Parts: sequence; C-alpha cells; structure tokens
Amino acid sequence: MAEDPIRKYSNAVEEFNLAYSTVRKLGEIIADVGRHMNNRPHVFMVSNSSVGFPPEIGLSKSVFSLNADDWPDVNKIAEAMVSLYEKRQRVKEIYASLSATDKKLVQQPDLCEKN
Repeated sequence: MAEDPIRKYSNAVEEFNLAYSTVRKLGEIIADVGRHMNNRPHVFMVSNSSVGFPPEIGLSKSVFSLNADDWPDVNKIAEAMVSLYEKRQRVKEIYASLSATDKKLVQQPDLCEKN
C-alpha cells in the first residue's frame, strides 16, 4: 500500500526541521565560542580537554567554559550540513509531486532559502 502523500510530505518536513535544528545548535556553539574568544578571552576556558587552565580562570564567576565534548569536529559539521541539504531537496521533491488538491491542504515549505 502506498504511503499517503500528505503524510509523506509531513514526515519529510519534520525531518528537515530536525536537520535544521541540528545545524542551528552547532552554529550556536561555534558562535558562542567565537563571541567569547573575541570579546572576553580573559574569562574563557575549555573543560574536558587535556590542557589545564590556570586555577584563577576557573574560579572566576563570569567564566565562559566550552565543554570540549560539545565542540563539533569538521566531519560532524559536514554531516549535519549534507543532511540538511538532502532533507531540503526531499521536501521540495515531495511537495512538487503533490496533487493540486493536496497542495491546498498543506503549507508550502519554508526551507530557509532567503538570500
């Protein structure tokens, strides 16, 4: 039995939204680190790394601490981006395949393609 086209579209949109959320979370981590390194490097440290920071940095009440376990490596970033691109393309294809009647029942996808 073929999958309901609206359900198929809905699932694809949900998968795209999850992929987009993953990319945004990685971007937030990277942006936070960059912002703190550029604006407040005197109270920035990295935890869970093999490098020890001076104790006074860790004792500062306003320290920003990057957990090394949270820092995405290049492959994690690339995988998240490719997943986003693939899921975006899938949403486009499924939406294009919907009948005119079905398109009236769903919202046109917002795939964050603003330039």
